[in-house]
Amino acid sequence: MIHKELRLIVAGTLLIGVSYGLARFAYGLFLPSMREDVGLSSAMAGAIGSGAYVGYCLAIVASAVLVERFGARPMAVAAALIAAAGMAVVSISESPLLLAGAILLAGTSTGLASPPMAQAVSRAIPEAHQSRANTFINAGTSLGVAVSGPVAFLATGQWRVAYAAFAITALLNAGLLLLGVPRSQGADEGGEASSKENSRPNRDGLWRPRAIRVVLAATGMGLASAAYWTFSSEAVVKLGHFDQSVANIVWILIGVAGLAGGLAGDLVKRFGLDVVHCGSLGALALSLCLLALMPASLPAMLVSAALFGGAYIMLTGVYLVWGIRLYTDRPAIGLGLPFLMIAVGQILGSPLAGYLIGSQGYAFCFIAFALIAVATMLAGYRADKPSDAGTGQDVAARRDMPRAPHPSIHRFYMPAMPPLWLIEKIGRRFSGGVGSGTDRR
Repeated sequence: MIHKELRLIVAGTLLIGVSYGLARFAYGLFLPSMREDVGLSSAMAGAIGSGAYVGYCLAIVASAVLVERFGARPMAVAAALIAAAGMAVVSISESPLLLAGAILLAGTSTGLASPPMAQAVSRAIPEAHQSRANTFINAGTSLGVAVSGPVAFLATGQWRVAYAAFAITALLNAGLLLLGVPRSQGADEGGEASSKENSRPNRDGLWRPRAIRVVLAATGMGLASAAYWTFSSEAVVKLGHFDQSVANIVWILIGVAGLAGGLAGDLVKRFGLDVVHCGSLGALALSLCLLALMPASLPAMLVSAALFGGAYIMLTGVYLVWGIRLYTDRPAIGLGLPFLMIAVGQILGSPLAGYLIGSQGYAFCFIAFALIAVATMLAGYRADKPSDAGTGQDVAARRDMPRAPHPSIHRFYMPAMPPLWLIEKIGRRFSGGVGSGTDRR
């Protein structure tokens, strides 16, 4: 792998880590200190936590449009700068309203970050190396979560200092992206891609007979996970009566354990998608039960963190494989639909968790969300038709299209990629017919 490819991978990995691990998920780690300083109720804390997910949902539409118009480099740099701005405002927030706006701004960086990196990898790195590149870049999420824990140790409860450091890191990442992401090849390349796209035979529509299953499953998982992301650190401190250092250790373990989620593709191939799906949801439910029932046990807290981190990233991989199998002829939709629904579930789940904690207590909340994870198992994967379980070659042959290999999890896995026909349509109109970057094979 040549130097410029390595530089792109490093810059992209850091961007995913900064946007997901720091700008989006670190809020839950520092929430106990924030609540004391800013004066947040449980319901308000949950509503603010959902702001990051709202920001993501808004940003994916803008990103899908703007990446094609302006190219990968400026959008990647913009994502890092927006993350820096949001976290800088977090560090100086004195009121719940300002803090909510800052979390919303920082959360938009997640929606902006993935599309330009996916486009940059597809254009700048040879196809033989793209699987490895996307795997490393995707690992940035767990890396960012893991890094935020030691920062919390060094900041000794000073969340403002931590967020200021995060903002500086994001600024440095913006400079690295400016150097590492190659300049766009221009409109000619996009026009050629658009021509190829338009020359393809008509594809099946957006809605498929079993799409409701992956929509319900991804939404349920997002809903169930929201309570852990937003309130687990606070529960360790207030429910388990540990100090903040233990909460930091738990957070680091979540990030480290998340690296095991990279095994999702191999496990699905070996045991089947539905088995891995149900097993991962069971692990997610167990992590919430341990948090609710044994909060004063340090071993239980560590096991809970490991189960949650591994299960969460594993489930994102499961929904990716599920979506691509369902949309073999439209992999961009198969990629993004479940990730979008995960975010929708988290938008709903975070304020609901805050309400339940305020009215019924932590234990009741976590048990209720564990039951949501268990109920999500009912929306299981069903391969009733060859088009759902088969490869891209099956669909191509059925529709007299050129044969293409089945998209693999490593090639297409970028967190929260923007999909959907509406985004593609808006992108084409806005860019004057340039093909959407979210439908690249």
